[in-house]
Amino acid sequence: MMAPNSLPPAVRGRRRVRLLARGAGLLACLLALPVSAGPVAVDVGHYLARPGAISARGIPEFEYNHSLAAVIAARLQAGGDTVRLIGHRGEMADLWARPREAEAGGARFFLSIHHDSVKEEALRPWVWQSQARHYAEGFTGFSLFVSRLNPQLDASVACASAIGARLREAGLPVARHHGVSASGTLRPWADEDNGVYFYDNLVVLKGASMPAVLLEAGVIVDRDEEQSLATPERRALTADAVAAGLRACGMLTASANPRATGDSKRPGTGSP
Repeated sequence: MMAPNSLPPAVRGRRRVRLLARGAGLLACLLALPVSAGPVAVDVGHYLARPGAISARGIPEFEYNHSLAAVIAARLQAGGDTVRLIGHRGEMADLWARPREAEAGGARFFLSIHHDSVKEEALRPWVWQSQARHYAEGFTGFSLFVSRLNPQLDASVACASAIGARLREAGLPVARHHGVSASGTLRPWADEDNGVYFYDNLVVLKGASMPAVLLEAGVIVDRDEEQSLATPERRALTADAVAAGLRACGMLTASANPRATGDSKRPGTGSP
């Protein structure tokens, strides 16, 4: 199959027009439907025993994920929506259990929060506070992922695109280093303009019965973006974009008694 970027410009243009038209029609349908009263599930990516990527200064990804998920949950709750936090205690090693917990809680949408790294060959050694660390240059920005094995693919893409559009409007760049997987397989775009990739075998996405999106909020092995991602300002900006995107795609509804379900107390890992 010809790679999308190798198509003639005229063909790419016609494809983009068709995709935009389809997306506009889908969004109109979503907004016309009543939103389920169930919560938005906010999943904290990774867990304490396997905390994900390690930042340029040695902070585990789980800590970034936990901190950002808490801000996003608070932002959604402040807007009048219920939230169900998943994986926030740092003990959920079973990835399949995450979408199952969301479904058991009646969640209408599943959002998994992560922070990004790069392929091992792109990492460079350096020393930070007398410790050997690794960093990368030339890799920044956010990305979003959806699975074509999720039964609510159209709604997943619509919401991922809406979140990506709001992140871009806030001035954040799209991370473009995910076009080829670690095994060398092409990972196609679902919406290139707004940073949305197809990643079919992500368990938390394909295992969800509701629309589901995974957000990589930024690249923590980039030394500058790592520090930006740890600031309240960047987290608030991301949370605002997520809330605006979910509202635009019809996934949010006001609640008379907003609440967050799940213990949001931070595990004893320290905050970046």
